[in-house]
Amino acid sequence: MKVVLLALGSRGDVQPMVALGKALQSAGKPVTVVALRDFAPLVEEAGLAFAPIDGRLDEALDAVSGSARKMAGGEWSCSRAISAWVAGIAPQIAAAEMAAVEPGDLVVAGVLSIDDAVALQEARGCLAVGVLMAPVLPTASGPSATVAVRPHGRSRLNRWVGRAALAAGASMCTTTGSHLRDQLHLPRTGGLGFFKMLQTVPVLLATSPLVTPPPGDWPDNICQTGFWFDDSPAWDPPADLSEFLAAGDPPVFIGFGSMPSADPSADVQLMTQAARQAGRRAVIRPSQGWCDSEESPEDVYLLREAPYRWLFPQMAAILHHGGAGTTAEALLAGVPNAVVAFGVDQPYHGRRIHDLDAGPAPIKRTQLTAHSLAELVTTLTCPAQAARWQAGATEARSHLVQERGLEVAVERLLSLMTNGEPLEHSLSATK
Repeated sequence: MKVVLLALGSRGDVQPMVALGKALQSAGKPVTVVALRDFAPLVEEAGLAFAPIDGRLDEALDAVSGSARKMAGGEWSCSRAISAWVAGIAPQIAAAEMAAVEPGDLVVAGVLSIDDAVALQEARGCLAVGVLMAPVLPTASGPSATVAVRPHGRSRLNRWVGRAALAAGASMCTTTGSHLRDQLHLPRTGGLGFFKMLQTVPVLLATSPLVTPPPGDWPDNICQTGFWFDDSPAWDPPADLSEFLAAGDPPVFIGFGSMPSADPSADVQLMTQAARQAGRRAVIRPSQGWCDSEESPEDVYLLREAPYRWLFPQMAAILHHGGAGTTAEALLAGVPNAVVAFGVDQPYHGRRIHDLDAGPAPIKRTQLTAHSLAELVTTLTCPAQAARWQAGATEARSHLVQERGLEVAVERLLSLMTNGEPLEHSLSATK
C-alpha cells in the first residue's frame, strides 16, 4: 500500500502535504504527490514521487487577478473564480489522480480534493482521509469556528451560520470530484452529501489547539493534530538580502502570499508608502505578476523568495494575508503580526491572532490603503503597544514549539493503515 497525497491548490496547500509525505516516507511508506506542475521542484527536492497535473498556478492567479478590482469592491467572489478555473482543468486533475491511485492505496486529500478521494475509495477500494487546514466544520464555539456570529462565545447561531457557509462552499470543493465521479459512473456529491462526508470520512485537522480550541461538538471522525512543522532545510540567502537585514533596525514584512492583485506594482507602491509613513524599513513580497526588474527603494527590499522559517524571526512585525500556513509560521516565529484578510479562512486567523494578543485586529482587503496599512505597522511596532503584542507572540511560540503535529498525523495514519484503527477524536498535540 502506498500513500497518494492529493494537493490541489497554491503553495500553502502543497507545502504541508509535502511535509507529511516526507515524514511518511521516512516511516517506510512510499508516497506520491499529485499537484500542479509548478510544484515539481518542491516535491522532487523532498525525495517524493510526483504525479503532475497539467495546469499551472499562474493561470489560476491570472484568471482571478483579472477580476481582482471587482473582488476588492465586493462585487466578485474569489471562490467563484477559483471554481471556474478548477472546472476548466478538471479533466487534467482527474487524469493525474486516476494514473497515480491504485486499488488499496491510502489517499490523503486536501479540502478541494476530498470528494475525489472518496470517489476513488468507492470505485477502487482505496482508503480515503481528508485534511483540513482550517476549522470549517460547524460548531457552536466561536473561537473554533471559521465563520461565527458570536466569535467569542457559544451559540447555536454559530453552528447554523457554519452550516450555511459550508453548504455555500460545497460546489467549489466538489468541482473536480464531480468530473471524476462522472468518469467513474458514480453519483455526484451535493451540498448535503459533502457535509455528511466531512462528518464520516477520517479527517486530520492540521491546526493548533492554541489557535483552534477543540470544542465538544465536533464529530468523532475529526483528529486535531496541531500545525505540521517539518525541519526547515538550510538556506543561503542572497547577499543583498543579508546586507539589507544587517544595515539597520529589523524591518517589517509585508506580503499577501498567492492572493491576486489587479496591479502588483501599485500594491508595492502602497506598501512602500505605508512603511515610510510608519517610519519603518520593510521587506515586501510582491504579488504574482510584479515585474522584478523594478528597483527597490533604499529602505525597502523586494523579496522574490525566502523560507518564512528563516525570514520571519528576523522581522520586527509581520503583515500577511492570514493563510493557514503563513499564520502558523508567523506565530511560530514569535513576532507580532496582523492580517489583511481577502476572504475564506483568513478573517478567522486574523481574529484568532488578535484574541491571542499576538497582534491587532485584522482589516479587510477592501479597507486596504496606505494609511490603514501604516496604522497597522505603527500599532505593531510603536513602543506603547509593541510590548503587548510581543508578549502574546512570545507566549504563542512557547506553545507551538511544544507541539508535535506532524508526528501525530503520521502516527494516526500508520495506525489506520496497519490496524484499521479509526483516528482519535481528540488528543494531546504537545510533546
